[in-house]
Amino acid sequence: MNMNNLFLRGTKFVVFSVCVVMMVLGKQVQAQSPVSFQAKAGVGITSFWGKNTDGKAKFAYKVGAGMDYAFNKVWSLQPSLNFVSKGYKEKEAGIGKASMNELYLELPVMVAARLNLAKNSGLVLSAGPYVAYGVGGKTSVVVEKKIPTIVGFETVEDKYKLDTFGHINDGKMGNRRFDAGIGLGITYENRNIIIGLESQLGLVNVNDKLKEVAELTGLDDFAAKNISAFVTIGYKF
Repeated sequence: MNMNNLFLRGTKFVVFSVCVVMMVLGKQVQAQSPVSFQAKAGVGITSFWGKNTDGKAKFAYKVGAGMDYAFNKVWSLQPSLNFVSKGYKEKEAGIGKASMNELYLELPVMVAARLNLAKNSGLVLSAGPYVAYGVGGKTSVVVEKKIPTIVGFETVEDKYKLDTFGHINDGKMGNRRFDAGIGLGITYENRNIIIGLESQLGLVNVNDKLKEVAELTGLDDFAAKNISAFVTIGYKF
């Protein structure tokens, strides 16, 4: 065996060894990384809560992506960015009906605890605050009026559609764009698939102008805040 063959065989061995070492190290780094990502979407119901609020639940949806930073095998921090719809609807016989849609960009920061059920599955319990900024949405209002006719009274409807967010002096509904509150969640993870139940309780009055209107109608107080619940499904990277 000449020196050239020895050199070629030696070079191949070194290259092969480096490739094996890099693959092993790559797997170790991946396995030891405390960061993972997830994308999810969900549907649910939303309404208002607070003193003198009597809204009905309406359909809601959300879609978003987030990160999971694991401190250890149990505890982790889960910030995410979501696009979510909230609002309420209400109907009063003889008066009219209203449906308010609020669209938010929302940033929850959850503290999560993971409970392993099997090798590749577990439950994740989470809780934490959220902040949100209103980016759109419409409010539809239908006012019923009775007008006299030659055969009695006839009910007619006046319909209005306003931007939910924006100053009331500009012909908009006047909802404040900032919202904040607390959230709770429980998620089942099976390998990369995640299925969850989430709820949020707003702590900020959505519209101070509605409080002023309520006071003019005889109510001593009116404090409408967002409340919502979702069923979500997603994928963990």
